[in-house]
Amino acid sequence: MKAKIFILASAFCGLFLAQTASFGQKAKSVYYYPDKSAYVESVYLGQTTGNETFYMDDNGKVSARYSVLTTKSLGSTTKSNQVVIQKDSVFYTIDLDKKTGVKQTIHIDPKDAEKWTKTAEEVWTDMGFKKTGEEVLIGKKCDIWEGMSSKVWVWQNFALKTEMNLFGKSVIEVKKIDIGVPIDRSKFEIPAGITMTESTFNASDPVFDSLGSGLKKGMNDLKDMFAPKKKK
Repeated sequence: MKAKIFILASAFCGLFLAQTASFGQKAKSVYYYPDKSAYVESVYLGQTTGNETFYMDDNGKVSARYSVLTTKSLGSTTKSNQVVIQKDSVFYTIDLDKKTGVKQTIHIDPKDAEKWTKTAEEVWTDMGFKKTGEEVLIGKKCDIWEGMSSKVWVWQNFALKTEMNLFGKSVIEVKKIDIGVPIDRSKFEIPAGITMTESTFNASDPVFDSLGSGLKKGMNDLKDMFAPKKKK
């Protein structure tokens, strides 16, 4: 459960909720998808603009997320050209322009793994989301989940659209998704010439027991801070 909260919290903080996997005890990796492979193209709109391509194989044991994004916030502009490669519980976050990267291993307590659900529904509920309806996007019938100043359209554990309203509106929207297609294994390889540093994350550390509730409170505090003031 702690590992689930960490991954989803990281996804929210980095605006990388474009594709959210379920967490399955059948898999030895952090993520588990019911489909063997997938290819997904997404666009970012709002404060962050750009494009992202996601590759997944072996039911989520390996994945790669390539993105070229521009974020405008508080008068400044930040550009990024990166790839996040996941192999089981090891993540490589690589800046393709600077040729640098960070390797992070997430250690998971087997007791936590036994508690993992085979569907994503419990994950959304744990994060304070509620299912509010259904809608068809790009021909796929999606469940709509709302919470934490966000609205997410989910189909077969893939978020086909994500809207976030925090310091402004940000949208991540899937434009193309192919399930069960062959994936070029080179997409999961570390590019040549990358200088890599390493860090370790223990998902069972007690410090992360309250991460989920802390994240929700922080999001709500920020929302209240920037909300229009009521007239007395």
